[in-house]
Amino acid sequence: MFQSKSKSSEHDVDNQTNQMYIDEYGRPVDYLRISLTQRCNLSCFFCHHEGEIDSETEMKYEGIERIILHSTKHGIHHLKLTGGEPLLRKDIRKIVKMISPLIEDLSMTTNGVYLEDMAFDLKTAGLSRVNISLHSLDNETYRRITGTDNLERVKRGIKSAVEVGLNPVKLNMTILRGYNESEIRNMMEFAAEMGCVLQLIELQQMHDSPDITDLHVDLNSIENKFAEIAIQRRYHQHNGRYQYLVPLDNGKEVAIEVVKSMHNPEFCRNCTRLRVTSDGKLKPCLLRNDNLVEISDLKKVQPNSEPLDRAFSRAVKNREPYWREEHHE
Repeated sequence: MFQSKSKSSEHDVDNQTNQMYIDEYGRPVDYLRISLTQRCNLSCFFCHHEGEIDSETEMKYEGIERIILHSTKHGIHHLKLTGGEPLLRKDIRKIVKMISPLIEDLSMTTNGVYLEDMAFDLKTAGLSRVNISLHSLDNETYRRITGTDNLERVKRGIKSAVEVGLNPVKLNMTILRGYNESEIRNMMEFAAEMGCVLQLIELQQMHDSPDITDLHVDLNSIENKFAEIAIQRRYHQHNGRYQYLVPLDNGKEVAIEVVKSMHNPEFCRNCTRLRVTSDGKLKPCLLRNDNLVEISDLKKVQPNSEPLDRAFSRAVKNREPYWREEHHE
């Protein structure tokens, strides 16, 4: 069960300048996820859009820079660029190049459509690694899920990402009942062949989106099977989950992670994330939109300025484990 730390006064929280932000449940905030855009060239029907409400505006480069410069002075050393599709930003290389000298681990989640042509430039700009959304290896199923025929382009993008060293390249496969749950073995073999890590991701139902609970697949039994047959198991403290090295019938091995966030107090207990929406709001939790924190005019505020520190402190103060034993059951 979560235990809240003794609550500090708002004045004390607001004066954590140049110190790591720690929420009231003792969880350090060392991981920032920045949504660069809500635009996307795919139409995946289950996409949660990083929990964002539709916005018509996007942060400018200068605003992103100010957020990065401030957060890295306060203990943020893991940063993921997300969307929408971040490769639709014309200034994506410039953004990566600005961030990379400041951050220990800079990653990106992409659908991979443009990665074949951009992987080398992204690596050169300083991107550390990449997650690529790939929910099916079957052309018709891929089309049903994404609304496009880009499967072969994505495969070439995966190959390019591996070749230029955006490693570990992780393949994000959201498991959908009636669509792709029978493809897990094929995806394991594909990931092994490409030299990628496979992430099996539980479908997330957002409260303000159409009901898709009938597509949900319980991944517990799948993970238990991996735990039984794995030849190696490593616990990642950063994300609070195991990576399993699983042998395949063809003699190869594949690294697999199972991401289970729904109704999972352990997932929340290990959460060190703070999110930034594409229009420049701080978002303490993927599943909530009632505690967003506005940032003052990003064209004017400077890194380590009082307005930025106050906004970050308030967002961290708003962080509360969504899934707890006594709530949301």
